[in-house]
Amino acid sequence: MKTTIFKNLLAILSFWVVGCESYIEVETPQSQLTTPAVFEDIVTADAAISDIYAHMRELGMVSGTLGALSVLSSTYADEMQFTAANMEILQFYNHTIVPSNSLITPLWKNTYTEIYATNLILEGVASSTTLTTEQKDRLSGEAYFLRAYLHFYLVNLFGDVPYVTSTNYSANAVISKTPAEQVWQKITVDLLLAETLLPEAYPTSERVRANKAVVKAFLARVFLYRGEWDNAITKATEVIDNPAYTWVTNLSSEFLRQSTATILALHPGTPGVNTKDGRTFIFSSGPPSKPFLSPLFVAAFETGDARRAQWIRTVTGTGGPWYSSYKYKKTGPTGTSEEYTILFRLAEQHLIRAEAYAHINNIVAAQTDINKIRLRAELPPTTAVTQEELLEAVAKERRFELFTEQGHRWFDLKRTGKANEVMNAIAPNWESTQVLLPIPASELLLNSNLLPQNPGY
Repeated sequence: MKTTIFKNLLAILSFWVVGCESYIEVETPQSQLTTPAVFEDIVTADAAISDIYAHMRELGMVSGTLGALSVLSSTYADEMQFTAANMEILQFYNHTIVPSNSLITPLWKNTYTEIYATNLILEGVASSTTLTTEQKDRLSGEAYFLRAYLHFYLVNLFGDVPYVTSTNYSANAVISKTPAEQVWQKITVDLLLAETLLPEAYPTSERVRANKAVVKAFLARVFLYRGEWDNAITKATEVIDNPAYTWVTNLSSEFLRQSTATILALHPGTPGVNTKDGRTFIFSSGPPSKPFLSPLFVAAFETGDARRAQWIRTVTGTGGPWYSSYKYKKTGPTGTSEEYTILFRLAEQHLIRAEAYAHINNIVAAQTDINKIRLRAELPPTTAVTQEELLEAVAKERRFELFTEQGHRWFDLKRTGKANEVMNAIAPNWESTQVLLPIPASELLLNSNLLPQNPGY
């Protein structure tokens, strides 16, 4: 693993540079902070963990930039197309990725940088002599959640990956891959521990850092991916029944900053700034220089689906029409920020529960959750009545509800075994080994214990 990942705490605690003052007000330090000093004061300890969220917002897989998952996985799957002169993104769209692709390395490197920071938090909090037990529990719970969340994306993209749990430089520099099944087990262990440590309340006035419900929402997703249907139902229900979250009936309000259906979002960092997603996806003329929604995807919406009208923008131009993802509608400052990048929202929990209910043959319950989604989209109730029909209905609703959101479509195709079927129909260069991305070539050169390379590369 690249040795530059493992920087000291002072390099990672850059909150006064990247804007974490939006989370918590801290004065610019007049001198360097030492590691013990950071975790002897709740203000600086809070700022340290806030910086991980800020790094995710600026450089992470879920940042909403051109090099993040919402773009790369959508162009890799069947949601988006890309025809502009960017060879690195074109490799994703054309399924010709090579291990030296310059977008692969940041997906790996930046995520492990963030994971390293979570381990610094855990070690620093454990050694603190002044933080209260309540403060230690909250900070540790957030760090365990974040560590699991970050490994979740790595294992889904790359398969076997190191599950890093320490800041030991020498050990991490020569670390070996953990089998994917064990990665999933460790993710679950970290989340269950986080659930016991985190309080019900958010640590700030906004939903931009993890609380207990965030962990439950993520556990519901993980249990679904792992086929633990009863556990997925239990956790999704706990979130759905939580009075802190209420269903938003108006599609145009779903992605606003104050949406009551938001479970966790990324603060934009500076007051008045909105999402990177909006700036990345929205264009006003065609042919676009940005990724655009596949016409086949747009045409697949049912007639009358309000999501087609509310969340997709049609742009005329040469060779058009062209379609942009329009869930986030702001591309510039608005005085007060109006949109935050949403990582977890209530609709996903209903879809998780619907799918899990279908798997255990609770037909009526599955229909109820599917119809929650469909009725808001101004569609008639589902006609699915068998298990197979219900699973197809859920997959369809997930496709049109969660498009261009942090890789949902691509991960759904993979976990349900549909990736080869779908990709063979649309991608001339598709090979079954491409369900995994290659490990960055630069990482293999630095650490031979990461060999072998993923098959097909």
